[in-house]
Amino acid sequence: MKKLILIIIILSFNKYVFSHDLFISSFIDVEFVSNNIEDTKILKINQIKKESLKKILKKILNHEKYNQVSSDLSADLINSLIKNVIINDENIINNKYFSKIKVNFNKKKLINYFREKNIPYVEYYPKKFLLIIYEYNNINENLFTKINNFYLFYKKNKEKDGLFKIPNLDINDRFILKKEDIKNRNIDKINNFSNKYNFKETVIVIIKTSKNKIVYDLILHSGGQIAEKKIELKNNDYDKFFEKLEFESLNIWKTINEIQNSSLNNINCKINYFNMIELKEIRDNLNNVSIIKNLKKKSLSFRSIEYDISYYGNLKILTKIFKLNKLNISNYQNDCFIRLI
Repeated sequence: MKKLILIIIILSFNKYVFSHDLFISSFIDVEFVSNNIEDTKILKINQIKKESLKKILKKILNHEKYNQVSSDLSADLINSLIKNVIINDENIINNKYFSKIKVNFNKKKLINYFREKNIPYVEYYPKKFLLIIYEYNNINENLFTKINNFYLFYKKNKEKDGLFKIPNLDINDRFILKKEDIKNRNIDKINNFSNKYNFKETVIVIIKTSKNKIVYDLILHSGGQIAEKKIELKNNDYDKFFEKLEFESLNIWKTINEIQNSSLNNINCKINYFNMIELKEIRDNLNNVSIIKNLKKKSLSFRSIEYDISYYGNLKILTKIFKLNKLNISNYQNDCFIRLI
């Protein structure tokens, strides 16, 4: 076999995919020059299989679990999870090859693998985090002020496509939440502030700046739970700061909101429907809720079905994934109803 002359692969992935389906792969532009097109094509497809799966794993697992799983990806395991391989716009000109290749994975098989290995994962991201930055040094203190250097940089460079939403920085902000509330971790005041912006996910950063380094406390508030992490950077590089902040915030959020696969929860719900078309859509959508383990019919009456549902995770996650599948689940005073949104 003649030696390979040149191989180039161009990968195009978004940094964050704020979609409810984190299991979707992207098309990859493939371009190479080779004396053996078919062999090189097979080699590149195998590489894309692994890289595409790793991209999905990076989205749905926290950093620790990702390192654990990605280091153990055999070719047999990867192939067992593949649904199909799509090749579009394929062109071969002499010894030059061009195409767009996408590897789709079977979501149910991947989740079953996580359950066998007891690996927690997430199925969705928050659209945005509300970002509160308290910046101080030996001279100045900035919270909800327009001279806050971190807010200024983020609003100018990253807010449109980034992970965070910056508050209005108005008088009302300063009235609702004060520096002492942040220092003392006053959860009630933090909740009130988040409610003003209708956010359930809030990131608070307490930053102590100096000429040579940034030391900051990252506090993430998600659905009533709080986690903290202390991080240090060597200099006041705002790009690196926000890159690190986005990574750590999302990683902590995954840990708080991950779906555990070690035990089942149970809930009894009724479905009231108008006709068989509506019932079929509800059932189809229920089948797409991957955290449901068992859906057992308990009773049947006119235009009403009662189910016992066993599921992984918790009720908050179940409710969110129901909404992503165009279902609403209401659970008040032990009466649970499921309907289309």
